[in-house]
Amino acid sequence: MFFVDSDILSAFVKVGAIKHLKALFQEINISQSIYEELARAKRAGYPYLDDILTEVEIVLLSEDEFKDFRNLLENEEDLHEGECQLIVLCKSREGILITNDKAVKRYCKMNNIDFLDLEDILRALKLKKILTYVELKNLIEDIEKKDWTIIKAKDDILKD
Repeated sequence: MFFVDSDILSAFVKVGAIKHLKALFQEINISQSIYEELARAKRAGYPYLDDILTEVEIVLLSEDEFKDFRNLLENEEDLHEGECQLIVLCKSREGILITNDKAVKRYCKMNNIDFLDLEDILRALKLKKILTYVELKNLIEDIEKKDWTIIKAKDDILKD
């Protein structure tokens, strides 16, 4: 089960590539807080978020998960509400967190939570042959330009 953070979702939707995430993961799960974050952004004038909201499954926390979420939120100052919910869902449901947030990745490493970041996703799109070389190169360029993101390993990712 894959749980996706808003930073990855917005990067892919900005370049019209949410279909590539769907092709790679089949099911895109988000927490209620991530949904609310995306819905607020949509109301603020980002209509491209419609593409995300129709492609995701919202997973609600159980009572025990909610207790763990509150504890995590109160004790980890570098993590936001949505990230805390995703972490708790990944821990309790043996999921994999998909994020590009440095603080979240650091927390996951320290707590043995499996995660993938943007570079991992781009490599997977290549390895699973979801995108051709040219399509992957264009996707990387689009993400860097439209999401203001630097993909440090792009040369390595594109290497044959």
